[in-house]
Amino acid sequence: MKSLILLSLAASFFTNDPVKGNKEGKVDNPAKNQAPVANAGGKLVFKVSDFAALDGTASREPDGIIARYQWTQVAGSPVQIANPSAAITGLSNIKKGEYVFRLTVIDEKGAVATDDVKLVVTE
Repeated sequence: MKSLILLSLAASFFTNDPVKGNKEGKVDNPAKNQAPVANAGGKLVFKVSDFAALDGTASREPDGIIARYQWTQVAGSPVQIANPSAAITGLSNIKKGEYVFRLTVIDEKGAVATDDVKLVVTE
């Protein structure tokens, strides 16, 4: 009798796998991943002589962690991004003008969000 109960419990365990689903193939309580929220900050104004930096630390991930940050330049004269994969990074080779940078954040489950920030450099 004990072996019959154990077999019944084992069969129930293997047909109700929380990842693969129950015997009908349905997952009883799927955990939906919420996308992160990228926040590259508001419009930035710097002088040519200032240290210019991008800051994405206001980005949020409601149900996990931000696994990756990525900064790219989308407009303006080419500049050098010191560490494009850091939440906060510096810029070099900036000249007077307007620039746009895009922050992409990716959570631990692969969900992606982006946000752009405008940077104005004055004399």
